[in-house]
Amino acid sequence: MKRILLLISMICFSLSIACTAQNQAEKSLKIEWDLVENKLSEPYSHQAKFIIENQSGEAIQPGWKLYFNSIFFDLNAQLKSPDYEIKHLAGDFFVLTGSEAVGLIPVGEKLEIEYLSRNPHFKNSHAPDGLIFTLADGSIASNLRYQKHEMSVWALEKYAAGSPLPVPTPAILFSQNESLKELSIEDIPPFVPTPHSWSRQGETIQVTQAGLAVVGDKVFAETATYLTKQIKAHYNPDVDRAEKPVQIRISRKEGFPSEGYSLEIRDRRVLILASDEKGAFYGVQSFLALQSADFWDGLSNQLTLPQISISDHPAYPYRGFFLDVGRNFMPKDEIFRLLDLMALYKLNTFHFHLANDEGWRLEVKALPELSEYASQRGFSDNETDFLWPFYASGVEKGQSPGSGFYTQEEFREILLYAAERKIEVIPEIGFPAHSRAAIKAMEKRYERFSQLGEIEKAEEFRLIDPNDNSPYLSAQNFRDNTICVCRESVYKFFETVVSEIKAVYEDAGLSLKTFHTGGDEVPHGVWENSPLCEQFLKDNKSMTKAGLGDYFRSRIGYFLKREGIQQAGWEEIGQKLEGGEVIPNSDFSDRSWQLYAWNAVAGWGGEDMAYRLANAGYPVVISSSANYYFDLSSSWDPRDPGHTWSGVTSLFNTWQTVPGKFYLSHDETVEGKPWDWEEAEQSFEKLTERGKENILGIQGQIWTETVKSPEMLESYLLPRFLALTERAWVGDPNWSEASTIREKLEMRELEWNIFANQVGQIELPKLEKINGGYEISISPPGLQLREGMVYANTELPGLIIRFTTDGSEPTAESSLYSEPIPFSEKLRFKAFTKSGQGSHLSWLEN
Repeated sequence: MKRILLLISMICFSLSIACTAQNQAEKSLKIEWDLVENKLSEPYSHQAKFIIENQSGEAIQPGWKLYFNSIFFDLNAQLKSPDYEIKHLAGDFFVLTGSEAVGLIPVGEKLEIEYLSRNPHFKNSHAPDGLIFTLADGSIASNLRYQKHEMSVWALEKYAAGSPLPVPTPAILFSQNESLKELSIEDIPPFVPTPHSWSRQGETIQVTQAGLAVVGDKVFAETATYLTKQIKAHYNPDVDRAEKPVQIRISRKEGFPSEGYSLEIRDRRVLILASDEKGAFYGVQSFLALQSADFWDGLSNQLTLPQISISDHPAYPYRGFFLDVGRNFMPKDEIFRLLDLMALYKLNTFHFHLANDEGWRLEVKALPELSEYASQRGFSDNETDFLWPFYASGVEKGQSPGSGFYTQEEFREILLYAAERKIEVIPEIGFPAHSRAAIKAMEKRYERFSQLGEIEKAEEFRLIDPNDNSPYLSAQNFRDNTICVCRESVYKFFETVVSEIKAVYEDAGLSLKTFHTGGDEVPHGVWENSPLCEQFLKDNKSMTKAGLGDYFRSRIGYFLKREGIQQAGWEEIGQKLEGGEVIPNSDFSDRSWQLYAWNAVAGWGGEDMAYRLANAGYPVVISSSANYYFDLSSSWDPRDPGHTWSGVTSLFNTWQTVPGKFYLSHDETVEGKPWDWEEAEQSFEKLTERGKENILGIQGQIWTETVKSPEMLESYLLPRFLALTERAWVGDPNWSEASTIREKLEMRELEWNIFANQVGQIELPKLEKINGGYEISISPPGLQLREGMVYANTELPGLIIRFTTDGSEPTAESSLYSEPIPFSEKLRFKAFTKSGQGSHLSWLEN
């Protein structure tokens, strides 16, 4: 009887929960965003509407506000009804309001608000997000349900009709993948990045019960210790003393190129030779890269010893990866995971972007407002206690990824973790633009000391001219993100920040060798109406307003030089405007400023700027947005998130780049029009011998406006990151040396097939095991209908295709595709890795 009563009680309790959940769903505010029209050819535009449905049980009174985030929203969007207004607040943050006459939303009624935006809508993730609905009394509607219209690739194809947009329908993907063939593991290079030369000497030995010793020259003791730690973390056999042990020797030998090494495995003896510490370290990474995926999956009892001989060295001394944590924060543990990837794939420079308009991410003890205020985002009317919730980072303060910072101790840990992996960390604090978070924090400091009557301290680190009303709008739509370079307190701020960062390096036993000062995207019109700058120019009659930016860069450059730190910056700090054209600025070319050439959008005319700057005398890191920006979407599929302003960047797009002949790095312009190699070569400035020496290397970038979590970060990077490492280590591909365009294309197809096999068969299985596994973005299967049969293929040999016949989404347990299938409207396909990470859905429409 007690059991029956208990069962009845549990049923009632369950029903109560269900009823409560149902009531909450019913008593809610439902908002939909619906795409009405979409024009993907000039003049671009899209029409959309918000549909607000009051299911809350109470009438919504006039005075409500709807806040939302969108990087892709037209600041001058036209509303269909004059009774509503969309106001731009800052950056990607907007608010929609209605007049008293139309603001009432009765219970159960819908309100539709339609607008026209003068830009195309490419991605489902580009729709307004982060909705916050406040009621007339200022309170936030807690039970808000938001639904966004989503495009399929088929819908995008219809919108794109008549435009050159290369929409990746299943048929297009099939055609792109059709030349790929699965190769034998023995016939492809052993890992990525591909070694300079390699040869197999016999059958691979699998060791299961052998002991192991790492020995070597004292000069390579750190590398030997690193390898020993890695092996102990992954290889744990039941040692049989009768088994011949494995011996790994790391020895010094003169004559290798910088960072070069040789690796030879004969039977159970491994010999790594190098002339310098980094070369020895990369020899160790290659040994680790030869291990099977199972080696990385916890503690394995197996060690893989391919009988192989490798001779290897990098094409470039600078092989970098850039991460922005200003827009959205990434925790320390994720930084460690990225550094592990960089080490395994032989990148040696971590460019760490620690501040931007939307967040400051490093503790500066002399300026606590930077971490207490500028590292925090949340919702408020006026940013009194924290910054606005840019990039849909949420209502509550302190929630990642909008909020967060590294203490100096955490930053020190990151530096040491990187140093152990032979990675230099270059910090970036961008000036004079992209500085809104710092500006706001220093205004908080100003207010605090002003209220205490300590005016001198209040002004000590102030970054703006409070009376400046210069009209400007930054690239990310801020009107208040640029410091006043005419204030002395600005330079004290800069020197204080750099000095504290330098001290953290020294505390870690390291040197701050290079500091990246940003310098990009200074808005047109800054300082035009600044009384402080007017006075500064009166006191310095040889200067002009146009030269204020150069004055700032030069002055902070002299400070860095006195501190023994190399100045670095984006390409803009080495450019000037002359006759309406952006050209290298010869005034600073003798100062060894390290420039990062990023603005190489295919078809915009600046594709050869890296060469022009290098020829002018600047050390240059090629950082092309069109090839190496991984915050760009990986395809034009509307389901793939990311930016499109510089086109899209697939694994192939990154792999196909030719650093020494950059005009070969594109097949299409950003608009999708054909890119003519011969014509581009004629317009490109040729690298001089001096210019070739000034090309330091390559760097990949990821800006995090659209990246909302560590998992998203990894899926944006992988597998494209592998193509970056291939190009940075190997340099120009062999196909680029062929004589004719036809020969180039034929060789490129063969080489791409080899690399695709390396990624699909060797690297992805490892990446799904290392550090518990990384998130990987998988392209959906290509499909072709031929004589009533559906053929399927994948972008990477080694992936698995699964399908269903009832219209449901395939899982890792669904039927395995192995041969063509009779067509059915309900056929659905997905590509999977061996561990079960899947692609978007793929299907054919009649």
